[in-house]
Amino acid sequence: MDALNVSHKFGEFYALPIKLGTDSSVIRFLFIKKHEGKEGDVKPSDRTLFIVNVPQCLNKKCLKYILKNTGGIEKIFIHSKPKGIEETAKSEQSKYFSNQESILGAKVAYVVFKNPASLKKVLKLRNADVLSVPIDLFRSNIGKNKWSREYNSQFIDPDDLQKEIESYMSEYDKKIEDEKEKCKQMDGVADEEGWITVTRHSRKPKIPRSEAVGKKILDKNNRGQAKKTLLNFYRSQLRDAKMQQIEELRKKFERDKERIALMRANRKFKPF
Repeated sequence: MDALNVSHKFGEFYALPIKLGTDSSVIRFLFIKKHEGKEGDVKPSDRTLFIVNVPQCLNKKCLKYILKNTGGIEKIFIHSKPKGIEETAKSEQSKYFSNQESILGAKVAYVVFKNPASLKKVLKLRNADVLSVPIDLFRSNIGKNKWSREYNSQFIDPDDLQKEIESYMSEYDKKIEDEKEKCKQMDGVADEEGWITVTRHSRKPKIPRSEAVGKKILDKNNRGQAKKTLLNFYRSQLRDAKMQQIEELRKKFERDKERIALMRANRKFKPF
């Protein structure tokens, strides 16, 4: 009973029958298919097998045993539900500072193979035998062994915790230094269009002597000069218009004075 059987298909999934323990008569089914991931995923689509309906007691050792004849396995992820890139990364980061929820009931798993051929081999298997998983592989996940392990995990090893903190801080400091170094390298360096990225580490942005930057400065000066000339032109027009209006008012005033004087001269005195 060492062969795999994926002869039954349900939608996109193939059914993989297994037994938990060599003496068990109960057949369980794992449902498998090719994982459809995104670019940059730690679970590449061409090398990752997606498994659902994984019994709660099954662990990574069990999955390695089930898939032992299909090729080299690079990594295995087990979750309570399908997870994205960021969620997977967070769940694998820390032993003491993680938000891993206790998994109850059936689980999902992602098996990342070392090469795409292994994934294709799993999906093409057509055998009739059911694989029995030895109970020794998952004994620690059931009964009193599981409860003892969960109880003991509540106690923190100070030395182990200190090592994890130091490792985390070392990685964090290295990340900060890399960011600073990258910012220093970018400081004052213009891109293809002549723009300069100013970072928080920059004190005085340097202006590079490049043809693109020189052209931008010249264009800006030309636009400013043209705007100033146009503004002066408008001012000259307004001044001339006001002077012309004042001159017309003066002429009108003189004409009115002459007309009034003429009317007074033509007035006759008639007492009777």
